[in-house]
Amino acid sequence: MSNGLEQARERRNILERLGAKIPGFRGYLERELRRDVDKMQRDWLANQVDRARFAINARIRGWTKAGRLDVLGTAGSAEKALDRLANRIRHADYGASGFFDAVKIREEELDRLYAFDLALSETAEYLAVQVEALPETADEAMVSRLLDAVQAADRHFDERATVFEDVTGKGGA
Repeated sequence: MSNGLEQARERRNILERLGAKIPGFRGYLERELRRDVDKMQRDWLANQVDRARFAINARIRGWTKAGRLDVLGTAGSAEKALDRLANRIRHADYGASGFFDAVKIREEELDRLYAFDLALSETAEYLAVQVEALPETADEAMVSRLLDAVQAADRHFDERATVFEDVTGKGGA
């Protein structure tokens, strides 16, 4: 996350760099920059999960054409779970506070939230690998393991709300 933040800082235009010199305004710019980077990161993560969802949809179409209907229920459940996870990631609370927000989230607390989000990127990659490993012949056990992995990722994402609540609670000091 800090790498993306550094890259975003380097891309600021001249007006933003000038405004950063004004006392108090720099903190506002930093928070807005973090908010933008957080949104980009979550969009990227959601797109990775969507990529896995599109891949399983392609597998489902192939299995349907081949008459392998026995795995379609589980595969459809996995596809729906991937869609739900992608949307939860995309629409999750921001890991930043606005200039006039009552609760100010400090950088250390934001880093904790960003570390959680970074771990989600590994989960998204794992799910994509799981989908790509599904055979053309439709293996029920592999499809069930994929569904279990997606459901576990969704439960793990529930922990983000806990981390977010903890971060905002500590940030209000």
